Amino acid sequence: MTLKEMYGCKYINTETELFPLQKWYNMLLDKSVEELSISDVLKMIRQNEFIDIAIAKSIDFLKQNPFAGELYEGELFEKISHISDNEILKYHDDLQQIISRGLVQNETYDWITEDERREFRKMLNNCNQRIVNIHWLSGNCDTNFASKSGNLFH
Repeated sequence: MTLKEMYGCKYINTETELFPLQKWYNMLLDKSVEELSISDVLKMIRQNEFIDIAIAKSIDFLKQNPFAGELYEGELFEKISHISDNEILKYHDDLQQIISRGLVQNETYDWITEDERREFRKMLNNCNQRIVNIHWLSGNCDTNFASKSGNLFH
């Protein structure tokens, strides 16, 4: 089932030539969730289009590769780390698994510089701390969750 069928969307039609983003949107409507690429998901997040599918698909990509991105390693995780608090709560278990795996793999990942390794680690730890804070403020957190989920790697 395509996004067009799922959401009942219409193609963008104009008298003039479509802009590149409009062309992408029309092509996106003809794709199924399984056909979405990392590039599609990143654009969906940036454009705030079909965000529920974009986040779920991003989680799938990040489970396979926490360093996933189009322009640089970690780009997809960086975008996901800025999703709404409600979405963080919805996916907190998956995100924490991705963070834990990413932190472990980061230690042996073939970065060009050590600064990149440190930046990626910092991004993961910052997102993890955000998850803990959101979880705590929502009233869903017990002391075991907070202590297990603190700063995982220094």
